[in-house]
This record gives sequence, C-alpha cells and structure tokens, in this order.
Amino acid sequence: MTGGDGQVGRALRPLLPTARYATRVELDVTDQARANDAIAGVDVVVHLAAMTDVDRCEREPQLAEEVNGAGSRNVAAAARAAGARVIGVSTDYVFDGTAPGEYTEADEPRPLSAYGRTKLAGELALLEAGDNTVIRTSWVYGDGRNFIRTILRAAAAGRPLAVVDDQVGRPTAADDVARAIVHLLSIDPPRLVHVTGDGPPASWAGVAEQSLAAAGLTVPVEHVSTIEYGRRMDSALAQRPANSLLSLDRARGLGVPLSDWRTSASAYARGAA
Repeated sequence: MTGGDGQVGRALRPLLPTARYATRVELDVTDQARANDAIAGVDVVVHLAAMTDVDRCEREPQLAEEVNGAGSRNVAAAARAAGARVIGVSTDYVFDGTAPGEYTEADEPRPLSAYGRTKLAGELALLEAGDNTVIRTSWVYGDGRNFIRTILRAAAAGRPLAVVDDQVGRPTAADDVARAIVHLLSIDPPRLVHVTGDGPPASWAGVAEQSLAAAGLTVPVEHVSTIEYGRRMDSALAQRPANSLLSLDRARGLGVPLSDWRTSASAYARGAA
C-alpha cells in the first residue's frame, strides 16, 4: 500500500493485516528508485498516496503534478517491472460537474482544477501501464482529517457554520473504499469502477446537517453558494465540480459492498462527536 497512513490505508489494515503499509516517509512516490525498491517482488500494489488538499494543489500545481501525476507514473512503472498489478484510487474531481445526472465510467473527464488534472494524469499513468484498475470515489471520510470531523469540531467550539449548498454528491466512508478494494482483489476487476456511498444525493450543507443531528448537536447550518463561501474566506479557492455524483451501476453489478451514506455518516459522526 502506498500512502498507507491515509484514511483508506488505515481502513484497510484490519481487512488486510499481512499487507505492507508504506507511509510517505517509507515510500516517497516521487522518487522512482525508491518506488522500484519498495515494489520489487510484490504481486499487487494498492496505490493510495496522493496530494489531496485541493486548494493547496491549486497554489502548488507543480508539486501536485509531482505527487499525483509523476508519482503514479513511478508506481505504475515499478509495478510493471515487478509484474504486479495496481489498484489505484482517484476522484470525482476528474469531471467538470456540468452533467445533468450521474457520471459513468464511460464519460469523458474534464477536470476544472490542478487537483483534478493531476489525478487524471495519475489515472492515465496506471491504465496505460498494464492491466490495472482505477477506483473513483468522492467526499471520503474516515480516520483522519475530513469534512465531517471539521464540522463537528466547529460546532462543538460554538463557531457559526456556513456550508456550501450548490455542490452535490455522495459522501463515502473510507471503510467502504477499503471493502471495495478487498472485493476487487478477489475478482477479475474492470479497468475503471466508481465506488461511493449509496443513497440519495446531498449537498455539503445536507451532509453537515445529517452529521450534526446524528451527533446530537443542535447547531444551525447556514446554506451558502460556492461563490459566497469563497468571498467570506477571502481567499482563492480551487474550482470544484457542482455535480460530483458517480454512477454505482458497475460497482453494484460486480457485487461491490456499498453502504447508504446516511447510515455510515451518522455512525461516524456519533463516534467522532
């Protein structure tokens, strides 16, 4: 596992306890020689290492390309040399969010941000290097820094909550991504598959309200537009897709275990409160 100390890596540990979980200190994917050494002799690489701070990627696009683009090329090359296959994790941000419905695996990516562009470059690196698989997911939360935990802490501290309501998607538990990876390791997987929480679409404001209610916090959430939120932050934000809905038809057909995001997010919020 590259990026083995991230949210999905931590969720995988109890499911695949004998796997090797390489942290960033142990494996810097921007270093081809270190990637070659780490991956030599393995059968499967689960590629999780990434620069995921969307706004930092916009401020430092070269670094984002080094990690998300070139880093994935390094992992793909090392895996190919070792005869290993790769399962990599990507993002809904490879799409521009203008579609009227759910994005399928066949839809053409059109990223809006440096994060989306570099993650798409990473996807292509994996898919062009061999018989590898890319999982696209969205709005991940787990053991680590994430939106739900941030909202709960802000509410507990008594800070006013203004949350965007014009970006729509489905939150995804890191546990769901981990279970999907384990399942895909047990079958002959497709090249691309979308894995997110199941259930109805939601805005970030809706996710905040669901999480606060589950945690027993009666805190009002002000719904604001993306433009208004950026104005209040008084800083340049990377452009986000307004529609992050990914079709789950392929995942369901493969028997990938999926949970309703409302159930998973509520359980997570109760535990994190």
